Amino acid sequence: MKIVFSQSLLTLILLPSLSLALPLEYTASYNIGKYGMDIAKSNYSLRYENNGVRMMQHTETIGLAALLRNDTLDESSFLSFQDNQLLLTEFSHKQKPSGKKNRDIQLKIDWVQSDNKLLGMVSGSAGGKKLEYKVNKPVWDTNSYLIPLMLNTKEKAQPQQYTMMIKGEFKTYSFITHGSEKIEVSGQTVQAIKIERDGSINKNPIYIWLAPSLNNLPVKVEKWKNGELQLTMTLDQAKSPSDKSMEFKSVVNNTEEF
Repeated sequence: MKIVFSQSLLTLILLPSLSLALPLEYTASYNIGKYGMDIAKSNYSLRYENNGVRMMQHTETIGLAALLRNDTLDESSFLSFQDNQLLLTEFSHKQKPSGKKNRDIQLKIDWVQSDNKLLGMVSGSAGGKKLEYKVNKPVWDTNSYLIPLMLNTKEKAQPQQYTMMIKGEFKTYSFITHGSEKIEVSGQTVQAIKIERDGSINKNPIYIWLAPSLNNLPVKVEKWKNGELQLTMTLDQAKSPSDKSMEFKSVVNNTEEF
C-alpha cells in the first residue's frame, strides 16, 4: 500500500507578512483514514527554539496497512524571527521507503532585506533535482503553512491566495472560507470553520476544518480525487503547554465486553 496522505498537506506557500502575530506551542496527533479504515498515525508539534519556531511532524502506517507496507514520513521546519515576521530558513521532507520515485525535499533559504524589500535565496533539492529560486515574500513549506492558515482564518474571511510548490513547481490556489459548522471528530462535537483549497484546476479539492476553541487547530482534513473521498485526517488528541485552556482528547469507548 502506497502512502499518499502527505499530499493533503504538501505545499510551499507564499504569504504576506504575519506582522506581530505568533502561533502558540502545541502537540497534536491525528488518525489517517482510507476507505473507512485507519491506515496511519500522524504526530505534530510546534515549539519555540533559538529565536524562532520549530514545527515537526512524524507519520507512520499502523494496523493492517503496516503489515502490507511500513512507510514513514518526517518533516521538519525552522522559521526564524526577522524584521517582525517569521521567515522559513530550513525545511526537510523525508519519506521511507522512497519507492521508485525520490520524494525527499531539502531546502535552505537565506534572506536579505534592504530598502524595505525582502529577497530570499532558495537552495536545495526536491526529488533528487537541484532547486534554486528567488522569492520576494515569506515562504511556507508543506509543514509550516498551517501557521499562517491558523492565524489568518476567521468566519466570513476573504479567500486567501497561496502559492504552493508541488513536485518542485509553483502553483497558486485559493483557500476559501465556507463558514462555521458543527462536525463529529473522534467522538466529540466540535464547532469548526470549513476551508476549501480550491481544486478547480484538477477537480481534486482539499477541505480543512479549523476549531476556534483550539486556537484554529485543524481538527479534520479531507482529500478528494476524481469526485471521490480519498483520505481523511482527524484529530485524536491535542494540547498546548502555553495555553492550558487548549486540550482535546478523543472519546474512549469504555464499554465492557462479555
